[in-house]
This record gives sequence, structure tokens and C-alpha cells, in this order.
Amino acid sequence: MSSIIPSTADADQDNALIVPTEKQWRQLSSSEQSAVEDRIMFALDNDVNFMGETSLHFQARASASEVLRRYYNNRGKAVFIASDLYTLYPGEQAFYPDLLVVFDVDNHHRRTWNVIREGKGLDFALEILSRGTRRVDQVQKLNLFARLGIPEYFIFDPDKYALSGYTLENQVYHPINAKADKSIFSEILGLCLIVDNYKLRFIVDGIDIPFGDELIQTLNQKLDSKNQLIANNQLLLAQEIKQKEKEERLRKKERKLRKKEQRSKKQEKARADALEKKLAEALKQLEQKQDKQN
Repeated sequence: MSSIIPSTADADQDNALIVPTEKQWRQLSSSEQSAVEDRIMFALDNDVNFMGETSLHFQARASASEVLRRYYNNRGKAVFIASDLYTLYPGEQAFYPDLLVVFDVDNHHRRTWNVIREGKGLDFALEILSRGTRRVDQVQKLNLFARLGIPEYFIFDPDKYALSGYTLENQVYHPINAKADKSIFSEILGLCLIVDNYKLRFIVDGIDIPFGDELIQTLNQKLDSKNQLIANNQLLLAQEIKQKEKEERLRKKERKLRKKEQRSKKQEKARADALEKKLAEALKQLEQKQDKQN
């Protein structure tokens, strides 16, 4: 994005983007060091070569940062990841890579990555090409990052859906050969990078690390499945309750019928007993009458 000056030997020392050498930095007070950083940040903010980014550029930068943060945080790895963070190497022109990764450092808020203060340079840098920064990212930054000693540098071209990676050997970048599936393995990240469906993806052990929106989509699908399962269970429960209520009504009806039958039997028995009693009395009266006649 910003223009790159190869080294301080070729640069105007009054250039507001130039970072003091380590010796110069050590001679500054804390307030002076802050003022220098403010000057550099202001100059970067007002860099005339700054150009707006496309939606593909933004999506690639934001998703890469989010995926890597989540991946390493879940593994308890000490790593600092940032995008478009002002990066200050001593004696060099300041720049801000689309993505930077530094391992074995505390992960806390920083307004710049100041190599002098941190005592460590970048481990990995990624630039996402745009029409206005193509030559800067592919040529000037390639040379700059090699000179700075950044172990790996990857370039993603969202317009051409192309990816290239470089590893540092003897202060010179050498292209990393792509695998059969066109993925490129990063020794520094311990991950494969690949362009898939217009997106820059990261792969571990052959498995794509999902983006945040994909996790949300998966979560929503699980929630939908859970809600559907709950709805199905509720429907089954309602049907079961309805069936039990129906069975209970049938049992009540059967009990009423049995009670009715029992009452009928009692009534029939009572009538039979009364009839039998009347018959016995009639027979007794008949016998008494016959005894009197005899």
C-alpha cells in the first residue's frame, strides 16, 4: 500500500516515514520516542500512495486474521497477529503489512510493532494485492522483507485467485513449491494455505479451518436441528398425551360399563331373590291351606 524506500542510504533522512536507527532510538527519551512513533503513524495515515481496498481484499485480510487468532488461541500458543499494523524496523521506512504474525510474544494491544522495543521482528507477513500495490508487494516488498529477515512472505492475488509463498534462505527469498492440490505449506505457521472458492483458506492435517461465519452457520444449523428435534419431541409427546387421554377415556367408559353391568346384575339378583321369596311364601301358604283341608 505505502511506497517502500529500499534503505536509509537511498532515503532522505527527513522523510517522515523513516524509523530511527537503534542507536538513535536509544538516545531518545520516552516522550521523544512516542513523538517519533506519532510522526510515523501520521505520515503513514497520510501516505499519498494509500488506496482504498476492495471487498475481496478486506474479506481476505479480515478472515485470515480471525482464523489464525482462533486457531492458535485454541492451542494456547503465544502469538501476536495483526493486520495493517504500523511496523517499524530500525533505519527503515515504516510499513503496514496486510497480515503479520510473530510467535513467542505476549498477545496484547499494540499501536505499532516496533522491532527495537519488542526485540523481535516479524515471523510471517502476508500481502493481498490490489491494482495500485501490485509492483510494491511483488517486487519492492519482496526485496525489503528479505533484507529485514522475515522468514516467510506470502502474496495473495484476489483478482486472479492466485497465491505464492516465499521462504528466506541466505537473505534471499525462494519460492515455495505448491502441492498437487495447489496448496502451499508454511513452515512458520505449520499450516497449508490455498485459494478455494475465491477465498484464502488455511488447512491443518488436510482439514479446512472454518471461518467465523461458517462456524456461525454450523451453529445455526445445529440450533435449527435441535429446535426441530425439540419440535418433533413435543409433537410426539403431544401425540402420546393425546393417545393416553384417549386410552383413559376408553378405560373410564369400560369402568362405567362394568359398573352398569354390576348394577344390572345386582338388580336382577334382587328381583330373582324377591321372586324366589314370593314363590316360597306362596308355596308355604298353599301347603298350610292343604293341611287345613285335610
